[in-house]
Amino acid sequence: MLRSMLSLAFLISAVGAAGPTTLTAQVPGKVVPISSTPIMTRFNPETHGFRFVNAFATVTGVFDITTKGLCGGMAYAALDYFLAGVPRPSQVYLPVQGSDLERFLSNRQAKSLEAHIDKWTELHLNPGGARNSEFFNWGLQGFRGGRLQELRAKIDAGQPVPLGLKSLSANFTEDHVVLAYGYDLGRYRGDLGQYKEDLKIFLYEPNFGNKKITLVPKPDRAEWCYVEPDNTGKQRCWRSYFVQQNYGRATPPPIPDNPVELELEFRTGGDDLRGGNDNLMIIVDLSDGRIIKTANVNRSKRWMSGSQNFIAVSLPNDVRAGGIREVTLATSFGGGVDGDNWNLDGFIAYLKVGGAKVQACNGGGAPLVRFTASTREYKFRMPCRP
Repeated sequence: MLRSMLSLAFLISAVGAAGPTTLTAQVPGKVVPISSTPIMTRFNPETHGFRFVNAFATVTGVFDITTKGLCGGMAYAALDYFLAGVPRPSQVYLPVQGSDLERFLSNRQAKSLEAHIDKWTELHLNPGGARNSEFFNWGLQGFRGGRLQELRAKIDAGQPVPLGLKSLSANFTEDHVVLAYGYDLGRYRGDLGQYKEDLKIFLYEPNFGNKKITLVPKPDRAEWCYVEPDNTGKQRCWRSYFVQQNYGRATPPPIPDNPVELELEFRTGGDDLRGGNDNLMIIVDLSDGRIIKTANVNRSKRWMSGSQNFIAVSLPNDVRAGGIREVTLATSFGGGVDGDNWNLDGFIAYLKVGGAKVQACNGGGAPLVRFTASTREYKFRMPCRP
């Protein structure tokens, strides 16, 4: 009798992409709530996430596991700055290897791996994909120590938490780390029952800059996928996730904002810049006759073949557009059989004044220049002139 009287129609109202969502069941004489609103921490990727994208070409090896990029370091460091109440660095370019910020990100990357090597190892014990469904369901399990139960415990307490994302392949280098700052159950109850597809997990994703990213389950294929496509229009998907419970706070370094800088991006070709004693100096000739020399801008670090590396050279605060006459790239390569060679395939240079890029120059080739013991310098004008 009662069943015949019920006519269920789910009404959904949403405020913003991550605002309150209310779902109700229409029952004669009353409205019965059957869902919760999104639960958010105070972390906001647009405010607290780094403005540069995780395009690091450095390689970190821990316990014979090699990873490309510094996703774990960026997720951990963003949380470090947030918890310390310190604004994250405002730079939009990748920090140069060996700089204070790059060293901090690298150290945090290593920590994210070392502290959870058991979890990563377990997720790779999956011969022929036999445990795909099991791993997928772990992320949906809201009871008995399931990943969802762990995630909710952190977020409900107002704590953003790093997540390890297991890739769909058996390749360790394709695994990933992000930072979860909220979730929305929708109609799902965490019981491995119906409405699994309602679940949303809100992320700071270092590979997407400081955009807001949403992770959702795809039960029909046992995958976890981003709602938002990447910059190629593709949807990124994962086998499972786990809460990185062993995150521990670290004190982030203060990174000053320089109002006048020469920003440079270098593209290394088929022969690397070795580092050590073979390094790069930037010499900036200003229009008023002053010369600014910055030695060893790669901080004795190797720039690998096929990599992109970014540096920033601080300039006097009175430099404006037209204030740079010439820029020299000078190497410190030695002679003989032990001397280094470096193929520079291209560069982009910007003069930044008060946060605005006011002048640019770029060049490219295959290579643009090959630095050797006998060819140690390359010069260009700002703006570009022969």
